[in-house]
Amino acid sequence: MKKNRKTARTGIVLLIMVLTVLALYYRTVNRVRESVEVDTTTRIQAVLLNNLETNYPATPREVMKYYNEIMQCYYNENHTEEELEELGRHAMQLYDKELLANQTESQYLAKLKEEVQQYQDSDAVISSAALASSTDVEYYTYEQEQYAKIRCVYSIREKMNMKTVKEIYLLRQDEEKHWKILGWEIYDDTPQQ
Repeated sequence: MKKNRKTARTGIVLLIMVLTVLALYYRTVNRVRESVEVDTTTRIQAVLLNNLETNYPATPREVMKYYNEIMQCYYNENHTEEELEELGRHAMQLYDKELLANQTESQYLAKLKEEVQQYQDSDAVISSAALASSTDVEYYTYEQEQYAKIRCVYSIREKMNMKTVKEIYLLRQDEEKHWKILGWEIYDDTPQQ
């Protein structure tokens, strides 16, 4: 009889241990699933919550870091048309008035939607955006205005292919001492033979 009690206790202890392990596993799996869902919805929201009127990036590098976050939301995240338009408006707040004068807001947003659709159709995503370090920002003055040049390297995955796009951005300081994107161009730093 003592043997049966000992066996029964052992069985109950084992059952409790198995149930505890299963409960912990279930809890862990659900926590990971919740965090993944929160991360995908909050990236766009985090970018859109940034009020540039009260919290404008202080340096050319910070402007470009924020701009790259916007671009990664364009091309890498699932967004509604309204969210894409709002992201586009945030990007436009980073542009110099001279760059903005080249097209209306509606033209810019229409072109943006078309470009994002092309990326989606080709299964392309920006897998990384690497900015030059703050010591590599080139500052200069021209006609009493402050300018800055900064390089950025984008790694773009299109289906199974990877490509690198290198761009140099030109920023100009406005009257409020905010660095604004004046333009950009693709550059190639491979040695010519």
